[in-house]
Amino acid sequence: MDLQAIVLFNERVDRLDRTALTQRMENPHYRLDYNRMINQEWISADGVTEDAVDAFVLNVRLLIQDGDGFSIRRIGEDIYAQNYVPSDLRDRFNEQRRRWCKHRQQRSMFKHFTEDRNFSNGELFDVLLYGGIAHANREKVTLFNRLTRSGFYSSLVCGSFLSSLRIFRDVVHRIRTVNEELLQHQQSQIA
Repeated sequence: MDLQAIVLFNERVDRLDRTALTQRMENPHYRLDYNRMINQEWISADGVTEDAVDAFVLNVRLLIQDGDGFSIRRIGEDIYAQNYVPSDLRDRFNEQRRRWCKHRQQRSMFKHFTEDRNFSNGELFDVLLYGGIAHANREKVTLFNRLTRSGFYSSLVCGSFLSSLRIFRDVVHRIRTVNEELLQHQQSQIA
């Protein structure tokens, strides 16, 4: 059984933990910086910089995109769906995966600009991630710009995004723990 993907996943979570934003998330009571709001900076929470968000998101991308083979979905399908994984570990992994999916499906407080509904947390996350922070997806850039260039409203969007990032961080921390237990189980089977 090849568990290299969960080793890589755990290493990326460790890297995520070393980012400045993760350190700032230890005390998530953010205050808005009035001057940054006035200057139309959507990242206007105290102690949070654009560089800190960029570094955090770089690591998030590797944990959610399938290209490198150790995303949450990939390890779910390639490892945790296998019969050799103890059912309690599989269940705990799947519980965290469901937790992230449930958060993404929930409606945010932000009205969609072109439809009569609110964005889901997942849509908002994706627009921010793929519309300007990590990519410039043409379908999402216009929404990204509207969300991030609207003064105080944009500061609220930032707060919501930081909340989603904090939930994501907690989910991947718990998955890392399950991965460590699976690695220990594997070692005990060899010994």
